[in-house]
Amino acid sequence: MPERIGPTGGVRVLQFADRLNLLFRAFLKPPNAAGRREEWSNGDIARVASELGGGPGLTRQYLRMLRTGERDKPSLDTAYAIARAFEHLSRTESAPGQASAVIAYLATDPTRASSAEVAQAEQIHDQLTRAVDMRDNPLIGLVARLGNLQDPESLDSVRTLVERLEEQERAGRRSPFRRRRG
Repeated sequence: MPERIGPTGGVRVLQFADRLNLLFRAFLKPPNAAGRREEWSNGDIARVASELGGGPGLTRQYLRMLRTGERDKPSLDTAYAIARAFEHLSRTESAPGQASAVIAYLATDPTRASSAEVAQAEQIHDQLTRAVDMRDNPLIGLVARLGNLQDPESLDSVRTLVERLEEQERAGRRSPFRRRRG
């Protein structure tokens, strides 16, 4: 069970560092020449925050301290600047006049937030965690995609395919869908 962001019945409060590190895991750089996506560096986020005019005092060292929990209560302006940098780099900035979920998530102080604000941040945390899990674990991603199927015929085809693959594995045969290496 994921840890909660707010003070709830003996469950540890999700700290700023936990939320910040989840953003680093969720918002990755575009694929490199090898097709891999990597995390943005602390320096990347600090530079973009400064370029956007919201984080002149934000340095890679300060971000490191925030990520390790050495510093745990950044100013609201700093939380905004970090969130805006992630949005800018991932091209997910909200439309003018529209609230930013990333800013709301990162800027929520669970010790001062209303129960509705904490609930909203918890929901965003759960969505980000699921997105990272789906990206990092192909099985979770596959199951999530199967959950989107609605057509009874499609669902029956999937059930039939899974049964056939189970039979092949029990019989010790290789799946015809696996690529041969070599």
